[in-house]
Amino acid sequence: MSFQFDYSSFNRPRIRFAALPTPLQPLHRFREAMGSDAPHILIKRDDMTGAALGGNKARKLEFLLAEAISTGADTVLTCGAAQSNHALQTAAVAGRYGLKVVCVLDGPEPAKPPSGNMLLHRIIGTRIVWCTLQEGETRKEQARRRTLTEEADAIRSQGGSPFVIPTGGSTAVGSLGYVLAVEEVLLQLRESEFGEISAVYFPSGSGGTQAGLQVGARRSAWTARMAGVDVDYIAPDSSGIRPYHRAVLNLTRETAQAAGMSNADGGFDYEDIELWSEYAGAAYGVSTPGGEEAIHLLASTEGIFLDPVYSGKAFAAMIDHIRQGAFSKNETLLFWHTGGVAGLFAPH
Repeated sequence: MSFQFDYSSFNRPRIRFAALPTPLQPLHRFREAMGSDAPHILIKRDDMTGAALGGNKARKLEFLLAEAISTGADTVLTCGAAQSNHALQTAAVAGRYGLKVVCVLDGPEPAKPPSGNMLLHRIIGTRIVWCTLQEGETRKEQARRRTLTEEADAIRSQGGSPFVIPTGGSTAVGSLGYVLAVEEVLLQLRESEFGEISAVYFPSGSGGTQAGLQVGARRSAWTARMAGVDVDYIAPDSSGIRPYHRAVLNLTRETAQAAGMSNADGGFDYEDIELWSEYAGAAYGVSTPGGEEAIHLLASTEGIFLDPVYSGKAFAAMIDHIRQGAFSKNETLLFWHTGGVAGLFAPH
């Protein structure tokens, strides 16, 4: 099978399958529910990208799957939590291009009947490898990397050609999808009457979306604040810095380099990365009262569904900041909906 790659962006292979541009919509009824002093609020509908049930991973996978195909891979391996949106979207889209898929998911395998993304994996027929911590491992990411390496080695030993995509597709190449997303939304804003954006709210789970938005904003001289909302809080280490904050910064710097930015323009530091951690809740995948309220409020006023793991928590942060009076009624906020609706149908 031959492919016609698009090299117009960053001189890298890209396959176009996402339903882009995604809609940009005002939330009039939600704003009314927030009160007369609430700012104007827009929503960027990346839950409508057309990959599986939609979501932000489609933008990343346009670059990542193109890279896999261009290197001659026949199997894509990726990883994540049991209900990983990224793993599900990778499995769903890769089949379009004749690629086999192996998803390494945090185990052990759930005993209950499949729900949420696990049900969709069953329909697709995804090959899933469950991984658990072994002696000497303290983090799930260590177990994932080990299992990915083992599976890739096994594929090579059988004459196959594997391509590994890490958690969330959050590499510098994958993040280029969100560098371009900034150009997309700025064009939509210019063609509309929505005005200037004060802040952009979005969930930040593995860092790729935030890195791309940060770099895209810098490249386009967009002054809106990029307000990432952490969905899996990890306490600061001995240096006083949260490991995830460091990871997002490093990925942002790598993405700037991949986007061809100079060292001066791409010189990001910690203060450039806005990351709200107090809305993450007890753990990854565990819903919060604020997130549940956000889900119900947006659904009842606008008919738009958030998920409890990512977008619900980020929307809750925006609601809380509005209630605290952080924005005037003359300002405009943008919420970037990253998808994940299948999470509503899974235990949380």
